[in-house]
Amino acid sequence: MTKKMLNTLRKDRVEQARKAAEQFVTEEKENNNFLTQAKILMEEAVEDSKKKILSEEENINDTHDESFTISKNTPQFGDVRTSQEDAVRKTINNNVQFEEDALKYYPKADDMTLDGKIPSLNAKFQFRFNDPSNMGCYLWSTALQLTDENVRTIGKIYDAFSNWKESIIQDGDLMEKLKKASENKD
Repeated sequence: MTKKMLNTLRKDRVEQARKAAEQFVTEEKENNNFLTQAKILMEEAVEDSKKKILSEEENINDTHDESFTISKNTPQFGDVRTSQEDAVRKTINNNVQFEEDALKYYPKADDMTLDGKIPSLNAKFQFRFNDPSNMGCYLWSTALQLTDENVRTIGKIYDAFSNWKESIIQDGDLMEKLKKASENKD
């Protein structure tokens, strides 16, 4: 009788141990399945992209934090500023306005921007010479009505940008001169 009881108890312990082992294997499989691995990989990718985005933004801010403003009174570049403004007005229309600090050179990025306003469109634009996207023509506006005339004007803004960028490229040493002038300014 005692042997039967001990055998029954042993069978129960063996059965419990087997069930526990099966449960452990099942949990391990659930943790190693495709969906779990995909989730882990996605979390890692998101973390990596956040780190990259932050460093890219920091790099852009670092390269564009110092600027050399080219005004009409800048001795060696005043004529460049005037000719660029005149060319943009000729391409778009005479209603284009430029602030005193509209043309800036960024020595760390070897970049230049030209900012302007078109009151009739209630819009601001920026031309960026060394833009990472290779486009460099930006437009900001609120409540812009897309009439035929306004759409033509937007097309003229892009044409003005293309002409502006091409003129800088053709004046091959302009960017080098700006770099030297900005270094001498410091």
